[in-house]
Amino acid sequence: MGPMILPPVHPELRYHNYGSYLTRRLGGPAVRIPVDGGFTCPNRDGAIGVGGCDYCNNDAFTPGIRFPGLPVEEQVRRSISAPGRHHAYRRFLVYFQKHSNSYAAPGELRLKYRAAFAHPDVAGIVIGTRPDCMGEGVLDVLSEIARERYVCVELGLQSMSDAVLRRVNRGHTVETFANAAAALRDRGIDVGVHLIYGLPSDTKEKFLSAAPFLSRLGVQGVKLHHFQVHAGSRMEDAFRGGAIGTPEYGEYLAACVDFLERLSPEVAVMRLMGAAPERLLLAPLWDKGPREMASDVTAELKKRGTCQGWLWNGEGRRISRGKG
Repeated sequence: MGPMILPPVHPELRYHNYGSYLTRRLGGPAVRIPVDGGFTCPNRDGAIGVGGCDYCNNDAFTPGIRFPGLPVEEQVRRSISAPGRHHAYRRFLVYFQKHSNSYAAPGELRLKYRAAFAHPDVAGIVIGTRPDCMGEGVLDVLSEIARERYVCVELGLQSMSDAVLRRVNRGHTVETFANAAAALRDRGIDVGVHLIYGLPSDTKEKFLSAAPFLSRLGVQGVKLHHFQVHAGSRMEDAFRGGAIGTPEYGEYLAACVDFLERLSPEVAVMRLMGAAPERLLLAPLWDKGPREMASDVTAELKKRGTCQGWLWNGEGRRISRGKG
């Protein structure tokens, strides 16, 4: 007897991978084109706070942007035509990645978002932003585009603890996130969620509690990250002084598997591990990357005889066993 593999969980990976979700959602495989829309962040310019989140050096999170400073349509054109893995695809998603990409007047957002569709092979847009940058004007623009093209909004939750969010100068609450996610889902817009394991003073229990919480919200995807310390962030001095640490690889691996067992199989796994340029990454310095993490997560699920959703059936209870 083994676990019942519930669709759309990949039978070999034992979790719902994002690539297969996009193939079903868009009618074929797609690849992201990250761009810089020229946005800033309300947690940097004084609207909410200054200095940004304590763990954040935005350059560490956006190394894939190849042509910053150019108009959006030109970034898209050059990225698609440049040599590389993009040539294996004929369907693209333009990913507005750097800073808070819904933090502008609705008219400006409309122009920049629609500029992404200047290339005929662009199937949709992905907007990386904060949950407190989801006003009615923003939602109206996103809804307008979503009636014609694919739209996904990636919201940073980061922690299920309001106390932790305050300590890292995040500038919003869990409730703010939940309201933004619900507003997007009410308009039929896909939601991806960013969550960090191992933030200072956070707990594994809080991290795991996000799985049923996000499942009940009906989000489409989740990106799991491990806490990293980057050069140039406000946490650099605390790390160098020994006041904070980062998780071990095995600890994070086990936490990811525990999380997936509690996550609805309908939610796609967009990422299992964060990455940063070597010149900016201070810790943790693991000898394994995202591919190895994905492989090790699968191996651990197989070892346990479980899969994504093993402890979830819509109420957070263990799913039934079946043959297989």
